[in-house]
Amino acid sequence: MDFTQQTMLLIVLNVTVIVLSTLIGLLLTYLVIRQGVFHGLRAHTRWIDQGKDGR
Repeated sequence: MDFTQQTMLLIVLNVTVIVLSTLIGLLLTYLVIRQGVFHGLRAHTRWIDQGKDGR
């Protein structure tokens, strides 16, 4: 394997690692935001339901 092939292999490997890292980071961010919204909506629903009992 000559220097050009090694360089190209290293570039492809670096790009692959960057793309995978970005995708995993975005997926984790999506899941964290989704969980936060879900729990917030659930707490809001409980709060609204508690207000209905007072009438």
